[in-house]
Amino acid sequence: MKFLSLICFLLIGMQSMVAAQSNQYIRVKAGENLTNSLSFNDRYQYPAFTMGKLVYTSNKSSAARFNYNLFLNEMHFINATGDTLALENDPTVQLVIIGPDSFYYEYPKTYWQLASAYRSAQLLIKRTMVLIDREKEGGYKQSTGASAIRTTTTYSGVNGSLARLDTHSDMLFSKKEEFRLRDSNGKFHPASQAGFLHLFAKNKQAVKQYLKENSINFNRETDLKTSLAFCTDLP
Repeated sequence: MKFLSLICFLLIGMQSMVAAQSNQYIRVKAGENLTNSLSFNDRYQYPAFTMGKLVYTSNKSSAARFNYNLFLNEMHFINATGDTLALENDPTVQLVIIGPDSFYYEYPKTYWQLASAYRSAQLLIKRTMVLIDREKEGGYKQSTGASAIRTTTTYSGVNGSLARLDTHSDMLFSKKEEFRLRDSNGKFHPASQAGFLHLFAKNKQAVKQYLKENSINFNRETDLKTSLAFCTDLP
């Protein structure tokens, strides 16, 4: 009975691992059109285009329904005639607000979502879907990546940006998160040790010691949040 229970436990664990793994990756079969083969929820961050506003550095704003395309890294909106368009690369754009979320614009084309705010700094995050290399990800023999692309077509975004696709191989996409720091003057800094030391130069030694003692992982959101909380509380 104990042996049977152990087998059941292992099978359930394996099923959970497979389910979790499938949620982290999206496969597009060889020759399939990216737009037609992926659901709306796979392509966009939100399940529907949501009312929001575009805010310029002059504080002028305009309202529209927005959504963020995870594959093209573009901010899309619905215009008055119902067409889906992408915001142009405009240095006068400050941010896009979608429902309760704010996306700060870093020229020329990156939108960083506000993850948390502190007294003198903000933590920003960018979520994307990237075409991975099987060697880098380890063991997905059917997958393809940038280094495996030979015969390609292109997937065009609504503003003309292109994503290169392999027509002869399955494509395996993976979720990716990147982070940025933003200071009280609106300047962007890398979420790295160098970025922290530059942003909090006044307390450089204290910050450097904290980062060293706590073995901060700069790719982990929780580590970045605790680090920012510490740094922004320094006198």
